[in-house]
Amino acid sequence: MASIQRIKSELTGGISYRVQVRVKGRPALSETFPNRKEAAAWGAAAETGIREGRHFPHMRSTRTTFSEVAKRYRETVLADWSASAKAARERHLKWWEDRFAGFTLAEITTDRIVEARDALAAEKFTRGKPRKNRKTGEVKAPAEYSRSPATINKYLTVLTRVLNLAVKEWRLMDRNPAADISKKKEPRGRVRFLTDEEREALLEACAASDWKALHTLVLLAISTGARRGELVNLKWTDVDLKAARATVQDTKNGDSRVLPLVGKALEAVRALKLQNSARSDYVFPQPSGFPGPYVYFDGYWQKALTAAKLEDFRFHDLRHTTASYLASQGASLLEIADTLGHRTLNMVKRYAHLAQSHKVRAIEKMAKERGL
Repeated sequence: MASIQRIKSELTGGISYRVQVRVKGRPALSETFPNRKEAAAWGAAAETGIREGRHFPHMRSTRTTFSEVAKRYRETVLADWSASAKAARERHLKWWEDRFAGFTLAEITTDRIVEARDALAAEKFTRGKPRKNRKTGEVKAPAEYSRSPATINKYLTVLTRVLNLAVKEWRLMDRNPAADISKKKEPRGRVRFLTDEEREALLEACAASDWKALHTLVLLAISTGARRGELVNLKWTDVDLKAARATVQDTKNGDSRVLPLVGKALEAVRALKLQNSARSDYVFPQPSGFPGPYVYFDGYWQKALTAAKLEDFRFHDLRHTTASYLASQGASLLEIADTLGHRTLNMVKRYAHLAQSHKVRAIEKMAKERGL
């Protein structure tokens, strides 16, 4: 119950009121006010707050599991995200949920998060499924990969956001134990793009692939700068061959984006339409005939890279190729960002050096015309 004590200062003679709130099993609260009315109001509110657990979130943290908080985050935050943006965050959240299964929020300490971060960095994962050689019958396991520092930082970001909500909005914790965790140092963004000779070699290898649609997919990737997932998940309802454009409905940042279809890429999509439009709703369906897009084509892709004698090249580098070609042609960073679907210029500054010759020509022309 709240008790109020009238206090008279021996130095000034002023009157103040100290209120104390005690509830069995909970630490006491105390505060001082200039008048009894304010003291009584605070005491009543504090008593109610203690009984509801608002003043002592550390006690609620001992009764709330991380799985409960992850579920709440999933239902209240991720529910409003686009499918593609949600997919990555859901994957990150699920990893932490598995890691902290059975743990209460009070048990998720900074030390445990550091240990989990290091385990995440050491963990190996695969893409795709084992492939069986039809001739020899040998089953080849998919390649193993390690997570990059940037990817690890994305996992940490998701955990930090979940715990921030638990502290600031849901009042389940006193502080965020992830706040003091150091992020992994990320290397400078790589710019690996195809030279003209490499591009021709790759397209030739793709045209000879057993999966015929690979050639169309790579042409689209180079000519539009779209992400792998954006292209693979294209449906024929998203493609307007008369207007020569395709609309990506679900992008990484949640905005839809129009991809212009030009040149050989447009011709290839038209040819693909004649071949498989009746088989599937997707532009790039699974060769097996199963429903859905053909997501795991890595075996054909790696084989094409080997045939083209390309080293240190990933499918995402086709996107860098688009940006690099645009920069060398004199496109501004704003135009490159718009083409790639970036909301800011930070991600495209890596291509700025490729546009230097264009800047020099522009300045030389200006100086000549102005007599400078």
